[in-house]
Amino acid sequence: MSLIDLDRPVHLVINPRSGYGGHKRLLGDLRSAIRSEGMKLEEHTTTAPADATEYCRTIRDSASAVVVWGGDGTMSEVAAGLAGSDIPILPCPAGTENLLAKELRIPSRPDRVAEILSTGQIVECDVGNVNGRDFLLIVGIGFDGEVVRRLASVRTGHISHLSYFWPIWRTFWGHNFPKIRIIADGEEIFNDFGLAFIGNISRYAVGLRICHEAKFDDGKLDMVVFSCREQTHLILHAAWTLLRVHPLRGTAIYRQFRHARIEAAEEVVSQIDGDPGPSTPLDIKVIPEKIKLIVPTPREKWRYWPWKTRQKK
Repeated sequence: MSLIDLDRPVHLVINPRSGYGGHKRLLGDLRSAIRSEGMKLEEHTTTAPADATEYCRTIRDSASAVVVWGGDGTMSEVAAGLAGSDIPILPCPAGTENLLAKELRIPSRPDRVAEILSTGQIVECDVGNVNGRDFLLIVGIGFDGEVVRRLASVRTGHISHLSYFWPIWRTFWGHNFPKIRIIADGEEIFNDFGLAFIGNISRYAVGLRICHEAKFDDGKLDMVVFSCREQTHLILHAAWTLLRVHPLRGTAIYRQFRHARIEAAEEVVSQIDGDPGPSTPLDIKVIPEKIKLIVPTPREKWRYWPWKTRQKK
């Protein structure tokens, strides 16, 4: 028995600018694999920012599922168009980082993706919001936001991890760490120089788990704040994170919340799911509407799956 309604088409949303282009050769195999499962297929190729959101709003009453062929930014746009609907989403690892696909353990093989689409399971996922803009994965405020802003200003097509080298290098030497004030669920938790990350999942770039306790179905967001005045402090924070001992060392703050506000005397930029975000002040919250995700069926050999909610004792 199929997981989805075979009388309705599966919609494949394709971002031609995602990733480095090497996954394009697999797209044809994915089309064939989905059709071989007996599913109808319709496609939409995005042409501009927010195009995926607008398109998904038009298919909320007609699609059986949406397969996203793109990166985390594309997945975030699709989620914004389908939040609160019953249409499940399956992200494919076709971008540069593919944080959500990695968190869900979605394989890159087209035949396995089609198999998950047909026989996987559906879970709910929280959706965050920053100043009216939805997000699924992670928000970076300060240094991280400036790196993404620099990259976006020169990006013309596909990118790789190497594309981040010069933006990170230039930001590292030229960044002035701002003084930010953070209020979480009505309590001031930080008022100093630093940077912050807000996560709905545990995974971040190159396998780092900055918000290591984040779970996308617990109704909360996780925040990590690093007190940082100069580049040497940033190096220490980076080293501790690589060694996976943050936030157990130094002055890092870890907090779960449902609503937070971040203010600064000067303009501080952010990034949202790998794309440039708004500048401070930032109002960040979990919205009531959720999305549905298609994930692999758990196998006995895995003791832990990221979408399984912890059972209360």
